[in-house]
Amino acid sequence: MLPARNMNTALNIPSTGITLLEGPGFYGKEIRFVVQHWTAVLLSQDNAVHWIDGGHRFDPCGFFPVMRSLNCNLEESLRRLYIGRGFTLHQLHALIRRVRHEVTLTKASMVVIDGMLAMFLDEQIKRFEARSILRHCMDALEELSRICPVVVLDGDIVSPLHQQLKHTMKPYIAQRLRGVWGDKKRRQLRFLDERSNLLIELHTSVATDQHQRSLEFTSTDPNV
Repeated sequence: MLPARNMNTALNIPSTGITLLEGPGFYGKEIRFVVQHWTAVLLSQDNAVHWIDGGHRFDPCGFFPVMRSLNCNLEESLRRLYIGRGFTLHQLHALIRRVRHEVTLTKASMVVIDGMLAMFLDEQIKRFEARSILRHCMDALEELSRICPVVVLDGDIVSPLHQQLKHTMKPYIAQRLRGVWGDKKRRQLRFLDERSNLLIELHTSVATDQHQRSLEFTSTDPNV
């Protein structure tokens, strides 16, 4: 995995605002390694990161390849990774509301909300309630993003309600990046902006362990 200084500007670690990172797989699962890369780099630089798991899929193994390539101490670095896991929408809501207070204590450099909308699409949650809670969450994250960048990971639209929730999020989003596979072998990943303009093309190589996906960045800008 390449260090952050070799990244194209389009995929630099966010420095402010809320970034919506979208891609294929269950709520963006197939591009989660990009956020794991950002997180691992920050942890290796003695920064703290808060990771709120909304998709019930947190696995620390995804951070190991980058950390090893950066020659950092795995145990010490992971101590600066603060994990929050909500098993219901209301628990997730409480975690998001509380994280700003926690960030003032940890001085974190990034907050990640992984698979946030998965909780909002629970059939037991009424649509009005889902949209209302989402607005409260986004208000809290927008306020937090003034002092610490926030990354929300989500996937392709799977239902009309999902589309409505995305529309509710839109006014709060400072940057939106959408990843799509450019080939059937999933070794070419393209990132598009909100207008579907190509920002950057990544060539990935996958080791036998599915967690160890590495990146090679190829810019679409000939001046980079």
